[in-house]
Amino acid sequence: MSEQKKQGLSQLASMLELYLRQEAPDLAQEMTSSLPPSCREPLSLIAKVTCNCFTVSDGELQEIGVGLYPSLSLLNHDCRPNCVMVFEGTKLQLRAVRDIKPEEELTISYIETLSLTEDRQRQLEEQYHFTCHCQRCDSQDKDGLMLSGEEATWRLLKEALPRLEEQKAESRWEALIKSCSHFLSTVGDDLPDENLYKLRLTDMALDASVHLGHWEEAVRYGEKTLPVYRQYYPDPHPVHGVQLMRVGKLQHYLEHIADALDTFKQAFQIIKLTHGDDHPLTADLLMKMEECRSELDQKSSSSH
Repeated sequence: MSEQKKQGLSQLASMLELYLRQEAPDLAQEMTSSLPPSCREPLSLIAKVTCNCFTVSDGELQEIGVGLYPSLSLLNHDCRPNCVMVFEGTKLQLRAVRDIKPEEELTISYIETLSLTEDRQRQLEEQYHFTCHCQRCDSQDKDGLMLSGEEATWRLLKEALPRLEEQKAESRWEALIKSCSHFLSTVGDDLPDENLYKLRLTDMALDASVHLGHWEEAVRYGEKTLPVYRQYYPDPHPVHGVQLMRVGKLQHYLEHIADALDTFKQAFQIIKLTHGDDHPLTADLLMKMEECRSELDQKSSSSH
């Protein structure tokens, strides 16, 4: 753990200890007496919680909080896991995304896997304090595709990313769409759409366009990401399913009904596995498909 992270956790631990002693002394005493010796120090306790908590998200993967789920904290990491976790409210579900053999270990990904091997391993080292030796890391699968194109060209985008991420974090959507449009037009077809940094800029341009209500631009950016997501998520994955659903909604809003229905169908094939038949997102998707079919039937009837 870096010194900076240790200092941050130490400050947080001191504040927590001070708060508990002043506001809930009985709880503070109960916590320290009932926990094993290795966890009685606030810094140790916070470090363990930090490594074992889960980001709680809604059906469309927007972060809404943090939760502790002790039994699922026992699952190990893999950069191409055989299971995913999805939330319905505060209820966490573990769902298989491919056939699992008898006695095969259940695995999840602790991090977003759409990144280079080097970056995934660095994040796992910094946040979870282990080096990943999964098959995907050992083979560096997809790294070549993610860095496709001229290095001098994709480095231009890589170096611009921190500034663009800052604009996004500050909701400076006008500045963000202007920056993304500039860089994407600059690299043009010199970089394939599969390049990781071009994909990230395209996703940011999609976000900015949606927030600004630039629907035609948004659907154009969104449609460019879909073939790339298909390559990088070979197994059913919530991120891929939600991206398809998002683009489908844009197509539907712009009355590209046939395209929207096709995109919703692709999303459904993923979401029904990753979220399950009873999840609200699955029900929403079924309703969207029915709306598209009804609108296509009306168009067909009116043309005769």
